[in-house]
Amino acid sequence: MKKKAKKAPSRTSWRNIQQGNRRTKKTTKVARDRHLRFLFKVSLTVLIIIGTIAGMAYIYYLLKTSSKAPAPMVAESVKLNFDSDGVLTGNWFRTNYPDMLRTDVREIDVGKLKESLEKRGQISAAAVAVSLPSVLTIDLLEKEPILRVRIRDEQGNPLTLLVARDGAIYKGALYPPETLRNLPGVMGLRIRKERDGYAPIRGLDDVANLLDIAKARIPAIYRHWRVVDLSDWNPDESYRPSLVKVQSSSIEEIVFSTSGIETQIEQLSGILQHVQRYQQPLPKSIDLSYGDKAVIR
Repeated sequence: MKKKAKKAPSRTSWRNIQQGNRRTKKTTKVARDRHLRFLFKVSLTVLIIIGTIAGMAYIYYLLKTSSKAPAPMVAESVKLNFDSDGVLTGNWFRTNYPDMLRTDVREIDVGKLKESLEKRGQISAAAVAVSLPSVLTIDLLEKEPILRVRIRDEQGNPLTLLVARDGAIYKGALYPPETLRNLPGVMGLRIRKERDGYAPIRGLDDVANLLDIAKARIPAIYRHWRVVDLSDWNPDESYRPSLVKVQSSSIEEIVFSTSGIETQIEQLSGILQHVQRYQQPLPKSIDLSYGDKAVIR
């Protein structure tokens, strides 16, 4: 039996191994180059995105900052002659009508400016005139506040309004704090909002007359009046006089009728003088609405 001849080792095995190693190294280098190119592209894309976002944010910041920056001052081309019998000043006019003094005086609509001023509740009448070459003259008559009222505005925030003797309700401007503190508050009024402000209160003359007489005849007593209650006041009721109730810092309630006010003021003065002379305690309530008699509690 013949023995099988041994198979000679393949001479190509070593070459095959070497060739395989060369391909692996070549492939690894190519892959590494591809990987580096990929990383470079990703990094470049990220940098571009970050730069774009940063640029947009900077532009937004510049726009926002420029919108908040105060407008540059423009020299006034119109000379203002301003006069008022109240508290308003020329600076008040400049603040509320800034463009009016930076235009040609011939372009000012005198009638429109007069109407705009008189729509403000604080101003009862305005005289407006222009004269060449560049003078604007304004003369105002202001209303006198007699009461103040606290309400809530549309956002629910507390708001103090002033009530003039003609019933106009308005936001006051430039009144000294002392003036506002000395005004009695008012309650019992129905405040109605209108497009240009607040609806005036009709028939307030008797209430204004009561406050005027008290302030002139018994100033030491009037100074302590804190609240005027008009919840039982109705000028439309002709069958009986309306009642005005005053809350004082020392007397809980003083009741007046809108009829015979001067007599009631004299009665009140006499009652308080009697109390002081005989060192009696102050009454809690004085009702003067019964004519020549007073009900004291």
